[in-house]
Amino acid sequence: MNCIKNKEMIQLYADGELEKNKESYIFDHLANCEECRLFFRALNAVSSSLVKEEFPPVLEKQIFSSLIEKERKNENNFFKKIFVPVFSYAAILLFLIAGVFIYIKMNEYKSEMAAVNQQIKYQSQTIELLYNCLTPTIVHPSYNREIIIKAKM
Repeated sequence: MNCIKNKEMIQLYADGELEKNKESYIFDHLANCEECRLFFRALNAVSSSLVKEEFPPVLEKQIFSSLIEKERKNENNFFKKIFVPVFSYAAILLFLIAGVFIYIKMNEYKSEMAAVNQQIKYQSQTIELLYNCLTPTIVHPSYNREIIIKAKM
């Protein structure tokens, strides 16, 4: 016996969706299978404890009227629909322009720094050449008058 498929059919029966020609098969199976019979009783107990109410027509009108009010609020909300996206795009565009401007300025400073660095190297080489061209000068100190200090003891 395939109890899994039969339990699915029992659930369909409880929901009222089982075809009429399969109902006799389910009841024959329930007569022979204790497990499915317990499942059927539990399912009946659950379904009988549920309160089944009809859908009130007033509720439908309230739902539709709340949807219409919500649509009206959304239509009247100019700030959310138009201003926020336009403001966001403008801010993004402004940041992009500022980024390009900063990038160009940084490249200018970079080229200026390279020129200054080249000039410093040239000046350093010139100073090095001038320093190496000078003859070394030796200074000899001369002591003309020596100071002698004697202690009296």
